[in-house]
Amino acid sequence: MNRLKGVLPAVVMLATVQAEAANDTLHHLPLFEFANGCVVKAFELNYGAHERQLQELHVECLTDPAYRDWRSSLQRVGILDQLKSPKAALVLAVNTGPGRVTQEGVKTVGNLKRYTATVRTPVAIVFNGNVDRAPKGYVETDVIRVQQKNRISGYAIHAIRLSIKN
Repeated sequence: MNRLKGVLPAVVMLATVQAEAANDTLHHLPLFEFANGCVVKAFELNYGAHERQLQELHVECLTDPAYRDWRSSLQRVGILDQLKSPKAALVLAVNTGPGRVTQEGVKTVGNLKRYTATVRTPVAIVFNGNVDRAPKGYVETDVIRVQQKNRISGYAIHAIRLSIKN
């Protein structure tokens, strides 16, 4: 029995290493889950609760500079004005595809060097449920590692960029 206790951890470790080696992705699933979840939150806005939804997005996903940039982008393209208008009754949603890392490495963020991965996620932005006319493109997010005491996931989005094909 004692011999079995010593062998079992080695077998589990070997199986884990083999499973990771068989996987062709270089990245852990939590990075993609975080980026995809935040992209969805960035677009799931409605006229009745958009301020609360944006605040939740800020707290759960975005650094302060990324939040300011995202709000100004929504303002610049007129989405915030539409969300504020009860007449427009705008409801945004997004359909996403699988993300992929296009760039990664250690970058200077503020005065600190942080691991940064740029994740590109394909999107189709749906206005008021009109899936047929949903503009398609992608969202690029610069995901940085942060201390888990600040964010339980250990990640935060430091930049978010939207590119839509017309």
